[in-house]
Amino acid sequence: MFSTSVKSTSVRNILARRSLHMTSATRSEGATASSKGFGEKEKAVETKWAREHDAELLKKLRKSLEDQEKTTAEIKEKLAKLEGKQK
Repeated sequence: MFSTSVKSTSVRNILARRSLHMTSATRSEGATASSKGFGEKEKAVETKWAREHDAELLKKLRKSLEDQEKTTAEIKEKLAKLEGKQK
């Protein structure tokens, strides 16, 4: 009988400690997320990422445009040669 009451008491203590730990972590996370400084920093990080992402896309698009312009120039040269042969 004594071992049963000890087990149930220790289980209650463990559960109480876990719920206390989980509750304090939840409060601190909410407090951090709602603080003004955190929100500003998060926005700055997101803005930096967006600018870097856009710069990367522009770089790729410029490279693609350059390649297309080279291809177009080559086609125009071939077309000019063919037109010259027909005359």
